[in-house]
Amino acid sequence: MALVRCRLDGPEAELASAVRFVPLSEFELWRFLMETRHRRRVTVEAVSVWMAEESAAWNSGFAPEDLEPVLRVRLELPGPHGVPVPVERFFPAETYPRAQEALLSHIPGGRGASVTATPGYFLPAERQLPSPVASVA
Repeated sequence: MALVRCRLDGPEAELASAVRFVPLSEFELWRFLMETRHRRRVTVEAVSVWMAEESAAWNSGFAPEDLEPVLRVRLELPGPHGVPVPVERFFPAETYPRAQEALLSHIPGGRGASVTATPGYFLPAERQLPSPVASVA
């Protein structure tokens, strides 16, 4: 999943919670909303990929200190006419408890939603995963 790591402007005390991970496919719309409706400036820090932590199936080749722990949160909310609406968000692992509380408090029906959090990593932008090499026959 391609993600944008960015920061929202705000008071110094909120620097840690100002980091956001937004899917690249949604980023421009999200930035427009943040800058026009909420009057917050968005600064892009990196564009890279998020990988689920599946130690048995994946070895990134990165040093542990290069990996940024990020949780993928999925939930379904009741939508129009009873049709469930899937929601997917990404949070820095260190701020997840506060972020989950804030997310659920801002979504109608959010507190009763079943939340699934998947641990993973935002990979360093400078060193992406190597492309598979085709075998020569």
